[in-house]
Amino acid sequence: MKKYTYIFLSALFALTVISCSTEDKFSGSPVGNVEIVTLTGTITTTVENALTDQEVEFTASLPDGKVFNDTVTVEVTTLRSDGGRVRGYYDIMPGQTSITDKIAAVGGLVYDTTFELSMTAINLQTVEPGIHYLLTSNKISINTGNNSIPEAESDRLKIRFVWENPSSSNKFKCWIKKPGVAADIEGNNFTGSAIDHVIKTVSTTSNGNGSLSSKEGEYIFKLASDLQPVSPENKKYRIILVFPNGDVTVYNGRFDNLTQGNPEKKDVLKITKVGSGDDAVFNLENLNPL
Repeated sequence: MKKYTYIFLSALFALTVISCSTEDKFSGSPVGNVEIVTLTGTITTTVENALTDQEVEFTASLPDGKVFNDTVTVEVTTLRSDGGRVRGYYDIMPGQTSITDKIAAVGGLVYDTTFELSMTAINLQTVEPGIHYLLTSNKISINTGNNSIPEAESDRLKIRFVWENPSSSNKFKCWIKKPGVAADIEGNNFTGSAIDHVIKTVSTTSNGNGSLSSKEGEYIFKLASDLQPVSPENKKYRIILVFPNGDVTVYNGRFDNLTQGNPEKKDVLKITKVGSGDDAVFNLENLNPL
């Protein structure tokens, strides 16, 4: 059971998206002469990078040894530095101490920034007389940025390469080593600020297109900068992968010490396609992790 509340202070509005009914947002101070008890929970996630509205899976846990006899609702928040946030509400069942679920990432306003994931409040369905509970937790920093996520399509894996400050003189080139093709294929689906490629779930024998692939096997994606710097500099890029079921994976990378006319190709991503159609599986490996 969860409910998301999106708050963007810079836009001066709030939008609530409800996925199922639950109690309204809880906040404020206790009324009357009661003891205030602050619980310190623990939140964990394997997600390191997430863009706006990307779902971040987490496990939120109450303090060791703290168990309630009735349902409690915990608030989990993704918060960026300007105060923009997404709040989600999740029920921990009677006798349980944790919940594993997902919350939308608040995202970022610039290319390279972070947001925090944490537990921020608690509400008891059955109040304990004389006690008002507050809840805090550790804070996890997650990398984010202002790039949008492509819409998922059920018959393909989508791969998008983006980079910082794109322009006609500041861009990357992409080559793909494909199964069944001897030479690298240049990725030609360049939109001006991104390079897109898709691998379809249904396998065919034809595999020589610069913007589309389909054959089973191993794909190596290589990047080279089209930047012409006067002096050596570093250049950041991001890979956004959208699976047929809507899952999203994001990798961040960087080219170091680029110089004028440097033609170096760097292997940045390996995708292995196994199976075809509904049985297709795409295994990922980040070849140039930060």
